[in-house]
Amino acid sequence: MSRPVILIVGAGPGMGRTVAVMAAERGMDVALVARREESLRDTAAQVEAAGGAALCLPADATDAKAMGRAVDAVIARFGRLDVLVHSLLPPHLFHRILKMDEGELEDWRRSVEISTFGALVTAYHAARPMVAQGRGAMVFVTATSGLKSYPAVSSHAVGKAGIHALMQSLASELGEHGVRANAVAVGVITGKTSSEQRVYDDPQINEDLDRARDVGGGALRRNITEREAAEAVLFLASEASSGTTGQILAVDGGRVFH
Repeated sequence: MSRPVILIVGAGPGMGRTVAVMAAERGMDVALVARREESLRDTAAQVEAAGGAALCLPADATDAKAMGRAVDAVIARFGRLDVLVHSLLPPHLFHRILKMDEGELEDWRRSVEISTFGALVTAYHAARPMVAQGRGAMVFVTATSGLKSYPAVSSHAVGKAGIHALMQSLASELGEHGVRANAVAVGVITGKTSSEQRVYDDPQINEDLDRARDVGGGALRRNITEREAAEAVLFLASEASSGTTGQILAVDGGRVFH
């Protein structure tokens, strides 16, 4: 029996890489999409060390033709596509809306486009081989800001909320073909080194971000680990969740109940 195949879009450092390695540990072959080839090679080396075959596919996920070629390459190499994980994170913009200038408005538009249109383009191409097989699972890695926003992160919140709506549309359209679609809304990850931990010139922005990172705001009184979030992704990708579609699973230490 052939090994299941997972396509991870956004497979550079971070959540995408963690999911890729854990998927390989569980007997999957892994196709990897990211814009930077060096980052892809690093992820592929870890996938292969974990026992999986790796296929590197440098591409811009918002480029429909490039993503079409990437999915074609997956089918040519492995003959199937069982799981799509979309884990694309656009650059974070931290601005209160009334303080943005026109250039920042354009950055906002691009950030939302990377999230929502990138997810659509990826799903559009991945759905076709899954429908032909009569089965498949799509999992979109989003953020709890798409469920309950906070000041200064409107582009991130709108982009992730847009993916939630897209995911539910996919679930409703693809379910009759045996294809499921779900999302994992990730909260603050403990020990994460990211743009969110920089100090900004605007003291209001720093106050907003400190409040968002406050571990006292969640039921578990701690932030989550990247592996905990990846476990949720792989659960929704697996047959253990075969009766689940159109759902948003928040993994955030109990900050957002919905």
